[in-house]
Amino acid sequence: MAPNAKVTIAIPTYNRSDLLKFSLDSVLNQDYPDFQVLILDNASTDNTEAVVRSFDDSRITYVRHATNIGLLNNWNKAIELSAGSYLTILSDDDVLLPGFIREFAKAFEQNPNIGLVAAPVRFIDHQGAPFQVINSELSDDFPVGMISGLEFIHQVVDGRKWILRTSAVMFRVDAFSVVGLLDIPHSKDLPDLNIFLRIAAQFALFFLPTQLSQVRFHGDQVSMDAFHAPGGTGPLGVMAEKTDAIAYLLKSPRAEDASYRHWLAERLLDISMRRSDLTAQLIPELNLSWSERLQMALQEITSIIPSGKPFILVDENQWGCENRADFQALHFLEQDGQYWGAPPDSQTAIRELERMRQAGASFIVVGWPAFWWLDYYSGLRVYLSSKFRCVLHNSRLVVFDLRHR
Repeated sequence: MAPNAKVTIAIPTYNRSDLLKFSLDSVLNQDYPDFQVLILDNASTDNTEAVVRSFDDSRITYVRHATNIGLLNNWNKAIELSAGSYLTILSDDDVLLPGFIREFAKAFEQNPNIGLVAAPVRFIDHQGAPFQVINSELSDDFPVGMISGLEFIHQVVDGRKWILRTSAVMFRVDAFSVVGLLDIPHSKDLPDLNIFLRIAAQFALFFLPTQLSQVRFHGDQVSMDAFHAPGGTGPLGVMAEKTDAIAYLLKSPRAEDASYRHWLAERLLDISMRRSDLTAQLIPELNLSWSERLQMALQEITSIIPSGKPFILVDENQWGCENRADFQALHFLEQDGQYWGAPPDSQTAIRELERMRQAGASFIVVGWPAFWWLDYYSGLRVYLSSKFRCVLHNSRLVVFDLRHR
């Protein structure tokens, strides 16, 4: 290892020697002249050490913990033991593509004020073949080049789904002396999102256009349970991090504008509502039962929308209102009168909204099962709130009157 390595690639690992060898090999084959590979073995019981030793490369520093110190502590060890000015924490099942270190380091050298560099990724399965992830794992397209950290946070609060993967991120090590080490104030599954937002509150970010990492998807990942298994707490943690993000914006010069503070307050209410709904899913007795909420929601609909007036119902097709005789609910999205699922983007939702409005839809009702739409489809949310009057907003319904612009 060079005495003053410019870049450190840290690989925290635990009992994953079969995939670790591919991750390590991808790092050692980088064409950058000056880097350290830091293997942090969290007391593995398999042949991890033998796999690492088999490479016999002086750029490798192998650290084995006597006991398992947990993911967070192991990641923080990567920061503490880094010998470089820049650091990537590479998952032990992911792979760097050729040119990764060179392109990331060049971005830092050309932009000395940035706190991190990020790039899009390719997805692979356990065997390394290309893998099509489900929609919830797909990120919106990143910007290219430097972006203000506060603008990054603003976009996240606004609903932009920019998903940064640690294996496609490089940190300026000095940034941690400003923002502190990794932390998990809300969810043990989100140390990455937490540090991305904290760095963005203090530094500019830089986005590369090229896919320079392969992220592996398989059933043994912690994130699978957190975000895709029943009872997973990942989405709840995301809402908590977004709440903190609003606080970062409130402490910034942007909040000197009264209209911006009002916008932040509206987003805080929306995000808090979504957070409460996710909490209630995990702790059912915390809120009204499903049937109680639905009964109240249906009563509120009949009290607001004149009898016989068709209206758009956004309920993820969960309320079973298609056969009710007391009002005319239209599926959204719909095709030939049948529910067609969530829209691919805000533009599609707005186009369908206007088509149905022109055909006679008088209101749009967003029920709590679809409250996430008002966070994820930021363009639709802005369109509704700027064009139409909101006549009800509570923990069951958000209703807009479409009869008057």
